[in-house]
Amino acid sequence: MQSGYPIMCHVQSVPVFLDETIIRSKGIWGLFHEMGRNLKHSGWIIHPHTTEAMCNLWSVYVSETVLDIPGNQAHSRLSPQNREQRIQMHTDKGTPLTDQNMWTALETYLQLQEAFGWEPFTQLFAEYQTLSGIPRDNTGKMNLWVKKFSEKVHKNLAPSFEAWGWPVQKEVAASLPCLPEWQENPMKSYAHYKRSEEL
Repeated sequence: MQSGYPIMCHVQSVPVFLDETIIRSKGIWGLFHEMGRNLKHSGWIIHPHTTEAMCNLWSVYVSETVLDIPGNQAHSRLSPQNREQRIQMHTDKGTPLTDQNMWTALETYLQLQEAFGWEPFTQLFAEYQTLSGIPRDNTGKMNLWVKKFSEKVHKNLAPSFEAWGWPVQKEVAASLPCLPEWQENPMKSYAHYKRSEEL
């Protein structure tokens, strides 16, 4: 399958795409993923870390909001057991950003979505359509996202992003303490986070 206008696929996939019963019961992850590719904005894509992850985030969004399929049932990689194992393996390595694959990178966003819902994402995606001065480099993009998302949810999310290996700049981190700490940050339960707090 390939994104574009139109989205292209092998002919044998067409019957599934036209079967409403299958769509509503199982979803069509791949098609939603390619739709996400069509809709993504360079300002929120951190290449290569989140290129595919943001497309997968779209698949989760459509599965949950349009088809009423819970995210943990939308794809086998999103089962609670698979997610926990993936996060644990990544945190055991110290959460190196360079070691993130599309599923690991997706976890950063899923934790935020589970805590704050879809509204901050849809608001931020809309804001990015008209936002000027978006950095072109990965570090700049990541820090803008940290700042903007923190402001949307009125929580200081810098520690969470840092726990995922994001290079949060000192000036961005210094601008967020006026916001309440995100006490429920799920990364606090992992050993590498506890060690970093002790330093």
